[in-house]
Amino acid sequence: MLNNFKQVIAAAALAVSFGFATDDASAQSRITIGTNPQGSLYYTIGGGMAAALQERLKRQVTVQPFTGSSVYLPLIAAGELTLGLNSSIDINDSYSGTGGKKPLDNLRVVARLWPLRMAFIVRADSDMRSVADLKGKRTVTEFASLAAVSQVNVATLEAAGLSVDDVEPVTVSGLSTGLEALTENQLDATSAAIGIPMVQQANAGIPGGIRYLTLEGDNATKAFFDKRLPGLYPMTVNANPRMPEITDPVVVSAFDVYLTVGADTADEDVQAILGALYDAFPQLQKDYPPLRGGAQDMMSAPTNTAPYHSGAVAYWKERGMWTDENDALEASLAN
Repeated sequence: MLNNFKQVIAAAALAVSFGFATDDASAQSRITIGTNPQGSLYYTIGGGMAAALQERLKRQVTVQPFTGSSVYLPLIAAGELTLGLNSSIDINDSYSGTGGKKPLDNLRVVARLWPLRMAFIVRADSDMRSVADLKGKRTVTEFASLAAVSQVNVATLEAAGLSVDDVEPVTVSGLSTGLEALTENQLDATSAAIGIPMVQQANAGIPGGIRYLTLEGDNATKAFFDKRLPGLYPMTVNANPRMPEITDPVVVSAFDVYLTVGADTADEDVQAILGALYDAFPQLQKDYPPLRGGAQDMMSAPTNTAPYHSGAVAYWKERGMWTDENDALEASLAN
C-alpha cells in the first residue's frame, strides 16, 4: 500500500507541475487550491483534487502551496485563492479571530473531506493504556511547526482529566521527530494521526510495536470539546486490517478537513465545483488512502467551524443532505 501511495503522490506532483496549460485559461476561469507545503498530505491530496476537478470542469485548476494555513486562509477569505484545504480547528481560529487576530468573517466551507484522527502513542511494552496514564510521563505536548496539533494535544489531556502540569511536557519540531524519539525510547509518549506511514514505520521499528492510548473520563465528550476547542470531537476507531496496531477499540481525538472558499464566490461556481468533487470522490478515495476515512454521505456534516457557503447550502439541500442539525449550527455560527 505504501509503495502504491508513493506512486500516486508522484503522479499528483507531475499533474500539478505539468498538467495545467496556462495559454488558453483566463484568470477569471482559473481555479486555485491553497495547501500546505509540497510534500505535505494537504498538497498531495490537493493535487489529486485539482486533476479530478480539471478533468470534469474543463477549467484550469492549479495547486498553490504555502508554508501553512495561517498564510493562505486570509487569501481564500479575500477571494485571491478559489479554494483551500483546511482543518476545522484552523478554520475556527481564523473565522473567530482567536488570539486577538482580525476575524476572517468572509471565510466559508463547502465540503467535509475526511477526519484526521489524532492519538497519543506509546510503546506497546509499556503499561499505559489510557490518556490518563500519562501523568508524570515524558509527553510531547507541543509541536513547534504544528500549532493546531499542539492545541489538540493539550485539549486531549484536559479531556482525560489532566493538565500540561500533570505530565513532563516535551516540545519537538514535528511529528517525525516525536516518533523518532519514541522509537529511541527518549520519551514516553508522542502524538500523530493514526495509521499514517510514519506511524506504521514506528510500529515496525519498535520491538512489540506501538499502542494508541484511549481517551476516557467525564470530559471525553463532544460537549467538552465544543467549549474547549471547537472542531475537535472524540471518535471510536475499531480494529481493522489496515491498522494492525489496533487490536481493541480505541477512542481518539478527531477533527475534520474541509474544503474552504470565500463568501463572495458565485453560488454557481461553488455548485459546479461540488458536483465535480462529489462525483470524483469515490475514485479519489481509492487513490488517496487518507480520504477513505471520509464518505460521500458525510460531505455536508455539521462539524464545521465557519458557515457553509450559500451555494453549498443549496447544493446539499438539493441532494437531501442538509439536516436540522446543520441549520442549528449555521445559526450559532452566525451569532
